Amino acid sequence: MLNRRHRRGYYSLAQPSPFPSIARRSAVLLAIAVLLFYAGSKILAFFGAGNLIMLEAAELIVDGQGSVSVSIEGEELKSAQDGIKLYAGDSVKTGGRSSAILMFFDGTWVRLGESSGLAIEESASGKKHSEIRAALTEGTVWLKSPAIEVFSGSILRRVAAEEITADLPPGSEALMTKNTLTVFSADGLGAQVWIPGRNDSLFIGEGQAISLTEGAAASQDPYGFRSPIDPLMVQSPFLEESRSAFAELSKPKDAPGDFPPVSSDLLVLDGPPDNMTTAERVIKVSGKAGENVKTVRINNYSIPLEPGNPSFSKDIALEDEDKSAILIEALSANGQVLSELRRTVLRDRKPPEPPSISYPAKNGEKFLSSREELEITGTAPKDAVGILVNDYRLQLFEPGDEKWTYLASTRLGNFLRGENVYKVIAINKGGYLSEPSIITIILGEGGEGVIEETEATEGTEENNIAEIPRDAKLQDNVPLFPGTLKVTSPAPGTFYTATGSSFLLEGTVSDKTESVWVNDYRLLLYVPGKTFWNYIADTKLGTLNRGTNVYQIVSRDKDGKVIDKTQYTVYFDPRRP
Repeated sequence: MLNRRHRRGYYSLAQPSPFPSIARRSAVLLAIAVLLFYAGSKILAFFGAGNLIMLEAAELIVDGQGSVSVSIEGEELKSAQDGIKLYAGDSVKTGGRSSAILMFFDGTWVRLGESSGLAIEESASGKKHSEIRAALTEGTVWLKSPAIEVFSGSILRRVAAEEITADLPPGSEALMTKNTLTVFSADGLGAQVWIPGRNDSLFIGEGQAISLTEGAAASQDPYGFRSPIDPLMVQSPFLEESRSAFAELSKPKDAPGDFPPVSSDLLVLDGPPDNMTTAERVIKVSGKAGENVKTVRINNYSIPLEPGNPSFSKDIALEDEDKSAILIEALSANGQVLSELRRTVLRDRKPPEPPSISYPAKNGEKFLSSREELEITGTAPKDAVGILVNDYRLQLFEPGDEKWTYLASTRLGNFLRGENVYKVIAINKGGYLSEPSIITIILGEGGEGVIEETEATEGTEENNIAEIPRDAKLQDNVPLFPGTLKVTSPAPGTFYTATGSSFLLEGTVSDKTESVWVNDYRLLLYVPGKTFWNYIADTKLGTLNRGTNVYQIVSRDKDGKVIDKTQYTVYFDPRRP
């Protein structure tokens, strides 16, 4: 048997493959990247990234004989003008014998019946998703959404009322009140409806209606309130009027005739004309498209065309430049550009003329008053669409108004004791501001009126009368003409008992008088050389207090010397009859 000896020692081993470690690290990094991408997408989506959103206006058409009012951004209701543009935060209210139509950017129509109200909560178009949301506050509305061929993007059309909320699908026609919904037509399953107090929803399909009693559907099966349309509902005058208005306003309109339409092979442009000049910030681009054109794109805003209606129209915001370029393109069904037109619009960026001030004084003047409320009024330039007073826009001023009015009041906090400066500015259609017109109103003692500040020139009579500066050191000499200064009201003499909270202190002075002073206060409205003066004693002005009030009255000449002086004492007791 052979004995074998094995040599023992250290031997090098084969290196392990690095592939499993690299694969594990790659898998972890890939998982982290996917997680970050998902989280980032959610965060960006929350802030609207990837869905470029543009706020869209709804055009208001005033219909009927009664009154229609609008509230802009929650302000007080005011009379509506036909064609006004309304945005999210605005609302409409109709009176008796009146109605109104809101036309949204996607082609959705909302017609308000008599004594109805609607608030726009959202009107925005997005690259991926758009929304129209409104709240029916009272009355009845007729609703019509466009067919899916007209507006095929993802869009939410929601109308909420007191007892019912409805999402309208494409191709809908419906009537809605605070607790009813009647669907005359609708694509798919119909309008999706939510009821307060319930988490689930139901569908009201074409030819169906739902009528809820207050609070009942929250505890009962809501489908029990669904029913076929009442045949008499189809004969509703409001429904017929709404359909007629839609048919009439949807007809293609001829171009206005101020200039010949400009056309390419597939586009006929009604407006604007090339190189036109406008003062407005927004301009309407309108026209007609030819055969096989499915969409018109204006400066990257797409307008789907309705079947059988080649007309298009879009309000375009102009750049704040001297020139703005507009590109109009005709697109096929697959997005191919079939034809295009280009227009240049010139901006009139000249600011408006300053508004005038007519009352209580003119532009640049100072006015003294003791009243706690004053109306400031004036005239607006012809192209003004708004008036600002100290950065406050006058809510009652409408474009085209000739007059404007502003209330200065201590109660409102815009009129304080002492000097108040009011700067009045006009705004034109382009949003440009005029130079300010300025009026200064002093709330204080003295007779009411304009404070005269004459500029003396050499060689004139006025130059011989030197104005006494208010901060000058006044002389305390022996009166030059004793007995010339007298008090005549509220009672002659030197004493008076007052029971009212204010009175006028009046008297006479020498014709050589340059200034009159009461308790070291110079009467600003006293005119040199006049022989009468007055001063307001009032508890609200702080010039009349409970108990004894002593008024030191002094008349002075052009050198500041005392002509005469007197003391008048008033005892004020409001408890005495």
